[in-house]
Amino acid sequence: MPRFASASAFLLMLAAGFGLGLAANRPASLSAGPARAGEGEAGTAEGVEGLEHSEEAIYQSLSRQYEQFYQVNRTFELVSKVVSRAVVHIVALKKDVTEEGRTRRTYEESGSGVIVRSDSRPGLFVLTNNHVISGADPADIHINLHDGRLIRPQAIHRDEDSDVAVLELPVDDLPVARLGDSDEALPGTWVLAVGSPFGLTHSVSQGIISARGRQERDLYDSGVQNQDFLQTDAAINPGNSGGPLVNLRGEVVGINTAIASHGGGNEGVGYSIPINLARWAMEQLINTGKVRRGAIGISLQDVFPEDYERFGLDRPRGTRISAVAEDSPAKQSGIQQGDVIVRFNETPVNNTWHLINMVSTTPIGEAVELVVNRGGELVTVRVQVADFDQLTSPRHRPAPPSTNPEGYLVRP
Repeated sequence: MPRFASASAFLLMLAAGFGLGLAANRPASLSAGPARAGEGEAGTAEGVEGLEHSEEAIYQSLSRQYEQFYQVNRTFELVSKVVSRAVVHIVALKKDVTEEGRTRRTYEESGSGVIVRSDSRPGLFVLTNNHVISGADPADIHINLHDGRLIRPQAIHRDEDSDVAVLELPVDDLPVARLGDSDEALPGTWVLAVGSPFGLTHSVSQGIISARGRQERDLYDSGVQNQDFLQTDAAINPGNSGGPLVNLRGEVVGINTAIASHGGGNEGVGYSIPINLARWAMEQLINTGKVRRGAIGISLQDVFPEDYERFGLDRPRGTRISAVAEDSPAKQSGIQQGDVIVRFNETPVNNTWHLINMVSTTPIGEAVELVVNRGGELVTVRVQVADFDQLTSPRHRPAPPSTNPEGYLVRP
């Protein structure tokens, strides 16, 4: 079942259908044009015979125009065919347990997943969302394959901070999906969402990447620390969670995880975990059973439009340091409270979440270069990334940005 949570700014529904995407390229008129030899004066549609001939001429014109788009249509067909084979429907039996440890009730939650291979370990794995299988034992998770077979995972690995889970499969003879590069999934890129909305297995919807780098406070409050979502208007509904978002090369660029909705269903604003982030978490889970994250020992806050000038910035950007932990790499490097980090290893910092993801995914022990704005002057410092779990505690974690959609956030 989907989870609901309140949010605080209104997002307009973005509509970008296949027809709109092609409108700029189609001829201005749908009429048959000049009559060809042997057609006579059929365009007038006088009488039944004339009307029939006019309809035939229109269908002939449509056929000619369709030829212009046949390859595009064929691409959608092939992507749907090859990816759907690797998409699974997941049903997890969960227990509602009291504080005393007694089971109050059992219930089912369903979602989707995609079969992939690892770069570092043999075998097959299902990549999905943690919230789809969280709280269920391997024996209580049913994986429904494309060919109708039903299997159970032999092991599960999960990471709440990224909402990523990996299910190890007991078989090695199934179709797999190819993983792409989510950095190439720019706004305007055509994508398909594949999954099991409302239990309708192997459903395919299409849309575009609407935006990048989205964050949601509600997800932070429920434990999701790494947020850098792709936003899409491809239809995502309850049951799509954990399913792939794919480009027209048939490559997975995201794992669908949430929607902004007033009514619980698709309203054109869906969120997908970038596959580069999901793969980073997956490889660690497969090899070590947990995800190690980098940290430098600072607490952060966003730079808001009403504040950037007094911080010496030319526009709202970067993230401001609200506290520096004692005996931390940041403290040792000379970083100060009030500094605004504007660049990380030559990459401009957009906001708090952007920096969190870049630091989190940096190998522990690696030295990085930060450029900070200190009272209107740019200062460069080098700092060594440490292990998050060893360095920080919950009180040191940065506060989430306060801007997010109004209405409801749904974990489909």
